[in-house]
Amino acid sequence: MYGVVRLGGVHCWRVVRGQGRVRLGSVDEAAVRNQIGGTVVGAVVQAGTIDQVVLYQQPQADVALVPRQLPAVVRDFAGRDAELAALDKILSPDSVTVEPMVVAVDGTAGVGKTSLVVWWARRVEQRFPDGTLFVNLRGYGPSAPVEAGLVLASFLQALGVAEDRVPADLDGQGALYRSLLAGRRVLVVLDNAASAEQVRPLLPATAGCAVIVTSRAVLTGLVVVDSARRLPLDLFRPEEAVGLATRVIGPDRVAAEPAAVVELVRLCARLPLAVRVAASRVAARPHTAVADVVADLVDEHDGLDALSATGDDRSAVRTVFDWSYTRLSAEHARTFRRLGLHPGTEFGMHAVAALTGLDRKTASRHLEVLADLHLVEPVAHGRYRLHDLLHAYAAHRARLDDTSEQRRAAVDAVVSWYARTAVEADRRVFAAHPSPDLGLTGDAAPMELADRGQGLAWLTVEHATLDAVQQQAGAHGAYREVMAVALAMRFLVFRSRVLWPARMRAESRGIDAARACGDRQVEATLLLWRGDTLQQMGEWDASDTDLHAALTLAGELGDDALYGKALSGLGLGRVRQQRFADAEPYYRRALPLVRGLPSGYYEAIVHANLARITTRLGRHREALDHAERELALRRTAGVPDGVAFALHNVARARQGLGEDQAAIDLCRQALALYLAEAGNDLYVAATLETLATSLRQVGDHEGAVRCLIEAVTVLTDLGDPHADVLRGRLSQDGQPPADPHP
Repeated sequence: MYGVVRLGGVHCWRVVRGQGRVRLGSVDEAAVRNQIGGTVVGAVVQAGTIDQVVLYQQPQADVALVPRQLPAVVRDFAGRDAELAALDKILSPDSVTVEPMVVAVDGTAGVGKTSLVVWWARRVEQRFPDGTLFVNLRGYGPSAPVEAGLVLASFLQALGVAEDRVPADLDGQGALYRSLLAGRRVLVVLDNAASAEQVRPLLPATAGCAVIVTSRAVLTGLVVVDSARRLPLDLFRPEEAVGLATRVIGPDRVAAEPAAVVELVRLCARLPLAVRVAASRVAARPHTAVADVVADLVDEHDGLDALSATGDDRSAVRTVFDWSYTRLSAEHARTFRRLGLHPGTEFGMHAVAALTGLDRKTASRHLEVLADLHLVEPVAHGRYRLHDLLHAYAAHRARLDDTSEQRRAAVDAVVSWYARTAVEADRRVFAAHPSPDLGLTGDAAPMELADRGQGLAWLTVEHATLDAVQQQAGAHGAYREVMAVALAMRFLVFRSRVLWPARMRAESRGIDAARACGDRQVEATLLLWRGDTLQQMGEWDASDTDLHAALTLAGELGDDALYGKALSGLGLGRVRQQRFADAEPYYRRALPLVRGLPSGYYEAIVHANLARITTRLGRHREALDHAERELALRRTAGVPDGVAFALHNVARARQGLGEDQAAIDLCRQALALYLAEAGNDLYVAATLETLATSLRQVGDHEGAVRCLIEAVTVLTDLGDPHADVLRGRLSQDGQPPADPHP
């Protein structure tokens, strides 16, 4: 492992990848070395004192991760003894199979599939010592079902795979997933599946694991092809429905009016969701007789148009929901039906405030009231979820009770809020490289995000909702909001490669929106960014098509800076393909066009790539000139990892000129800056490799080996094939190949 120790005052801290800060009680370098057990290989000296010390230690074995992803169990769970016993029997630890056990639980919406499975899984987690994985596949709801690749990527990370190591293709993800689960006992819960095809890539391959799938559909393909055991879930038995009502209403009130409670659950058609909502409404009216509530429900039912010709449980849901809704206060009813206009079924308090036009405190209080009535479900601090049926019902009420103008205003408000908050988050994440100003306005203030970390966290949590928001904005002709979301999706470059196609789709929608509203500047920018996305996906020809289209637009607009950025993009594609001689002319043409742009970001990028190109082509004096120009620009911008990148470029140029001691010092300074922040592992490995070369040149073979071993460890953790190249270097030097996890 590696880290940075800051020496100042009376304490020093070691920043270690994946471990946060570890407090050390010394400012003495020798004592630090003794306490950590590593080797001090570099220091940054400022004003005559040691400010930072870089340390390297022998690699340590990864700590086994045991994911426990089950959501909280539903309050007042009742009944389902027979089904719980069936699950116990099917998934008994004594069951001997040569393949994983798969159970498919199916039943109508609102019948309690998720509640049953989560309750059972919580009871038996100890049978699965290697973890419990859970995902809502969103098979039924307002947003699109979750792609299997996204689920696999999240499962792999939960099992300890670094995000950068997750394969980009579904086959690679599935192979790694099955390999990790081989020999382990893990329970996998796949909730709300749309089809067997959505589920099949998520199945383990070996015995020891168990899978429970829930779906509204009978997954015949899973039963026939994958030997799944089907467990149909029917309506509550009468005594189970009464049991749930008793848990919610209270035994004393039920004992006082048993016949009324029996009639209450009959009117709910014994559908668990309807029983829970109705009973919660009764519980909220402690001074009202249950018989009076039943009478209200009867009147409500008689006055309704049937939801279906059969008068089945769906009609009961309509009856109960209408009855419960009409007894909400006007304010709470308005908030509830507004939730039906939200593009997804999960939302935060700030989004609800924007959707309703309420202040955040009032919106929070309304959500708490709705949660007490089981009309929404808390999922995290300040975040709630709406059952698919309730979401559809809330949207239905909005169509009945609000005008089209009111519905449109609410949708426009929440779309605008998401778009403007996405812009704010993007500015935090890419402070040195801001996106174009779209001039977005709205009544609700965007969410306040204090720093880069908060911006990245918000985008990560909301990226699925942002996808739905973008589609909804496009359907309403809100082109600037579509473009804003498209620009903000560039954060996905920091996330798993499996999400890069989502970034490309968002950018494509943004390009279409820019063309629809005639914003050629944003169109060109998004063509540049989609070109970069395509390069990272290895789609070189498609990338060139986008970048040449951006060149054409820049020429028509007379925008020299934009033209230079497009040239840089074309050059970068060739650098990424190791075609350095082909890349150079693009950067030569770009340099005068980007010189003097605000922040110096693009000029620094061009100098950085020219330094890299001329280094690789053996023109080291020229490379040094470009690298030092880059360093000056980076220091002016004041972004630490940018300064570190430039220091490494200067070091490589110095190394090429035979100035190895200078290169060593520069590499150590770059490492100190890189290691002070998360997310720079790949750059750390590259700098360690450069450092190793110069250390060997000055005769410090032991130090060089240490650096190469650490670089191999980092690259192995990232799944980077360059680790094998460095292992080869170690073998040629007479050292055994590094095992990063002895």
